[in-house]
Parts: sequence; structure tokens; C-alpha cells
Amino acid sequence: MLDMLKIELGDLKEKGDDLATFLEKRLKIKPSIEGGLIILGNEEAKARLKKSIVKTYLKRYLYANDLRDNYKVFVKDNELQLIKIEIREEG
Repeated sequence: MLDMLKIELGDLKEKGDDLATFLEKRLKIKPSIEGGLIILGNEEAKARLKKSIVKTYLKRYLYANDLRDNYKVFVKDNELQLIKIEIREEG
């Protein structure tokens, strides 16, 4: 269990409010948004906050918004990052 998780939005900053709402509905935790970060965590969230669950919800959000082919979710310590995948064309 974790006290706090940070989600680094990268170049998806403009989707921060939408993603925060998406996560709040599923995790029943009110996230805070600070610049390019969404911060999840508070005392009552300790029992529900697992990196694997949050990562799955991030991937579902990307899929639902047709972003799954372009972005990947990386986990490092207590931070999750949404990283744009560079697609190289052959030829």
C-alpha cells in the first residue's frame, strides 16, 4: 500500500482534468492537479491505492480516448509517467 502516487502527464497536460475525473470515479479518491502532475493519496486511500491498479486505469483511459497506440505508462517508484511513443516509419 502507498500513501501517495504521482502521475506525470507529459504532453497530455490538457487532459489532466478529464483524467483526474476518470480516476476519481474509479478509485473514490479526489486527486489534486499541480501543473503537469496528478497527485493521488490521502489517509483513507491507503487501502485502495496500488500502482498496478492505477496503471490499469491509466491504460483504460488511454484506450477509451484513442491514445493507447501513442502513449505508454511507465512506473518508477511512486510515480507513473505517460510517455509518448515515437513511431518510426520504415522505408
